[in-house]
Amino acid sequence: MKKKYYLLTIAVLLVGILSGCGNNSGKDTSQDTSLADIKEKGEIVLGTSADYPPFEWHIIDGSSDEIVGVDIEIAKKLADDLGVKLTIKDMSFDSLFPALNSNDIDMIIAGMVVDEDRLKAADFSDPYIEQGQTILVRKEDANKYKSVEDLRDKKIGSQLGSTQQKYAEENFGAEIVGIPNNNNLIMDLKNGTLDAVFMTLLPAQQFENLNENLQIIDLGIPNENGSCVAIRKGSTSLLDEINKSIKNLNSTDQVDNWFLEYQELSEKSAK
Repeated sequence: MKKKYYLLTIAVLLVGILSGCGNNSGKDTSQDTSLADIKEKGEIVLGTSADYPPFEWHIIDGSSDEIVGVDIEIAKKLADDLGVKLTIKDMSFDSLFPALNSNDIDMIIAGMVVDEDRLKAADFSDPYIEQGQTILVRKEDANKYKSVEDLRDKKIGSQLGSTQQKYAEENFGAEIVGIPNNNNLIMDLKNGTLDAVFMTLLPAQQFENLNENLQIIDLGIPNENGSCVAIRKGSTSLLDEINKSIKNLNSTDQVDNWFLEYQELSEKSAK
């Protein structure tokens, strides 16, 4: 009888050990309180870099300074769906991940795309928009560039920390200058400090429309990955809710409508 009891005890212990090993091999979400934490504090804090029309930029009217754009509308939608208040923190693009991982912000929406390095630092939502990437030059120099080879040994600007900076460094054979603020990139292009600027297509179109001496040139550069929302790693419950909202937005073409609206607004506000 004692022998049977001993064997039964060993069997129970083994089942417990094996069950524990099985749970460790999968993704343990039992400790994920990300969604509950956001709802408990009643606020979600957005980190963005508001120098990137029509995604996000400042409209200043007298003493009023408002950050507007497609990404801001998406953030408002996410906050509404979660039933919490939205707070916006504007910072340089290269400061966004440090702010996220120090709990200064809860999410990043800044026209940001996914790459292998960023996946190590954050979790990402499904894409809410996909777009191309292109070269912007002074109109007087447009005929100098017929292919990517013509960029070799030139001085090319891109936003510091962006996927465009990384792509340019790996593919252009040029001197790549990373600058945090897109408005400063455009200023340096116009005054001749830079030969060209490499950025995503929609903001490039905005800057071209707002500056008659600048021109986009098509060198056949492939599209980038889609823009996504970034949150802290392991925040599965929050990510699931964000993806539900993005799925709803994409099913109604609302994001495309916002782009049309804010492209028009950015052109008007610059006049």
